[in-house]
Amino acid sequence: MKMFYKLQQKVENWFGHVFEKYGRFVARNPFKIILLVVFINIGLGFGLLRLEQESGIEQYTPTDSTASKNRDQIRELFAIDTAVNYYQQSLPDLGLFASVIIERNDEGNILDSSLWGDISALYDFINTTTAHDSTMGLALMGGNCVANRYNLGFAGILGTGLAIVGSFGLVSLCGAKFVDIVGAMPFLILGIGVDDMFILLSGLADTSSKDSVEDRIGQTMRTSGISVTITSVTDVIAFCAGAASVFPSVRNFSWYTGCAILFCYLNYVTYYIGCMTINEKRVSKNIHFCTCMPTKTRTDMEAAGQSKCKIFCCAGSPHKTRDEIEGPIEKYPKRLVKRIVLFKPTQIIICILFAVYLGFSVWGTTGFQEGLDIRDLVGKDSYYYDFYDTDQNMFSQSLIVSLNIQSDVNYRFESSFNQINSLVTNVQKDSQVFDDFLLSWLHAYRSSAVFDNTSDALFISGLQSFLSTVQGNVFVNDVMFDTSNSIVASRIHIMTESITSSNSQADLMVKIRESVESSSLPVFAYSPGFIFFEQYVQILPQTLQTLGICVAVVFVVTAIFMPLPFMIILVTVTVVMIMVGVIGFIKFWDLTLSSVTMIHIIMCVGFCIDFSTHMCHAFVQAEGTRNVRVAQALDMAGGPIFNGAISTIIGVLMLVFSSSYVFFSFFKIMLLVMVFGLIHSVFLLPVILAYIGPQYKVAKSDVYPEKTITFGGKQNRLEQTLPEPHPDYPGAE
Repeated sequence: MKMFYKLQQKVENWFGHVFEKYGRFVARNPFKIILLVVFINIGLGFGLLRLEQESGIEQYTPTDSTASKNRDQIRELFAIDTAVNYYQQSLPDLGLFASVIIERNDEGNILDSSLWGDISALYDFINTTTAHDSTMGLALMGGNCVANRYNLGFAGILGTGLAIVGSFGLVSLCGAKFVDIVGAMPFLILGIGVDDMFILLSGLADTSSKDSVEDRIGQTMRTSGISVTITSVTDVIAFCAGAASVFPSVRNFSWYTGCAILFCYLNYVTYYIGCMTINEKRVSKNIHFCTCMPTKTRTDMEAAGQSKCKIFCCAGSPHKTRDEIEGPIEKYPKRLVKRIVLFKPTQIIICILFAVYLGFSVWGTTGFQEGLDIRDLVGKDSYYYDFYDTDQNMFSQSLIVSLNIQSDVNYRFESSFNQINSLVTNVQKDSQVFDDFLLSWLHAYRSSAVFDNTSDALFISGLQSFLSTVQGNVFVNDVMFDTSNSIVASRIHIMTESITSSNSQADLMVKIRESVESSSLPVFAYSPGFIFFEQYVQILPQTLQTLGICVAVVFVVTAIFMPLPFMIILVTVTVVMIMVGVIGFIKFWDLTLSSVTMIHIIMCVGFCIDFSTHMCHAFVQAEGTRNVRVAQALDMAGGPIFNGAISTIIGVLMLVFSSSYVFFSFFKIMLLVMVFGLIHSVFLLPVILAYIGPQYKVAKSDVYPEKTITFGGKQNRLEQTLPEPHPDYPGAE
């Protein structure tokens, strides 16, 4: 195991040296770096002028699916003019038509002769209507007006905003369309950016105010640069995996978000480091954070008899210890957590609670529903929301499915007719398909008075005569002729029972396709609803595939920057546990697995990685026994984790009041991610590390100065390990 520790030290030292050297460079040129980054972000932001929006509901369905390919075939085979021959069963898609539901206000019988005049007037109005297609201040504020980091909080938020503007502009220039769900992305980027900010500030707080600003910035980048880089690189690669999704909404969201995370990272290690440099130079000169005027210390102002209010608003001095500069969210929660996670009885309770949590999560993953209700894409106060509910509850949701024969078949022969009958019988064997409904031009033609199959010419002429009759006009879109009057394509229609469950809809689509594929005819089944049913078939494997790639990325990136087998496995397992918890609790929060929630779940990977990596990396950097290192890790990473989680939760709280399913589901999953990520990182990981965390060395600070004694006439060197410092938690041994 010492081999891995030595490798870890070499990797840490090499990257640390690179980041320290880079940090010193930025500290020497802060204004130039800030101006350059601002101009680049704003310049790319002009790309927003080319922003294109994709707002159709098909952004939530998979592209290049079997149904979409079949639809292209339908459009090629059956060229119809709905303005002349409109039949709903012939449409290749949902079409530009509307349904009107008529209800009495008193819920009485609609077939009342007194209402016929109103219904006729409504009918006339509809017929004359033409439709057209249209395409963080609580956390960094303190009473020290010099060491105060309030300005750095604003600078961090501004840097995140610049990253969003620049990334949006760049992705828009590249041609990616803006989908509805991208509107929730700024909340995610703000959370990730704030997390990076607190980690950098935590590293800065650990430096000595006696050192020069350049030394302190270099040391900050040495200790915090690796942690921020691990999380950012992993997040970007994870969203690159999402960019390969078959769902346009997931694909485009991943492009926008992955690029924004990259810009956010680059802004923080350039622009924000420059802002930190300027702020620390101000602090070193004892300048007020707001007025930029020289400031007296609290002691001097008290000695001069100044009022408490003036002292609070005007007094200040550079900080001497980490405790002086930390905000209340950084300072107090981690003190309590240390007493909890290093107290043996509570360690046992934590393990039991997590076992129960994991059990519920696994159980939840076995029962969640798949699919996306179309009504969820609009607000609950929308007109369509009520219409959809009424339609679902009052009317049948039966589906008309077309069986499309796509090449030359001589329909005059009895053998062809028998093959079609066999096809229909096979499909109608399914219990969810009506066996007494068949809309078939061939069956209707054969029972008509003009049917004649004595020759090909008479068969075709009789068919064309039949299609021109009132009885046969309903089939006019179902038979296509070429210039020589040969039938090049035809279709018949079957009907399913009323099915509203997404799983049942997907199963039925698959079973009908299997039945059709067994036919000797060149036939395929299609219904416009299949376009949406495809998501129910593909959403689970797509989600598992993307999450699998994300977990692999976590493993590889962690192995590169922190090549300790135990820590690599621990970070990866923690990420998996958090994701299982989020997916499992989807069931308990009345959410379904869809392309919308799939995006949210992919997002959760970023925060899972952030919190767990920060804690594990801080533990690796600490020295001493396990308990001491856990305490030091909580000191170093606990505050930023609490700050990041609470700030993000506050940021997304406004979405509670949103009537949009997309935004409200985003809030629900983000809350789960923040809570689960927080408790795993500050409760479970410290307990595990306190018991079985790797110990690769005894720190020099834990060894008495070397002594030489004479024993048996020989000189002997003696090293004795110091006792563990008495920690401030109950029950310590």
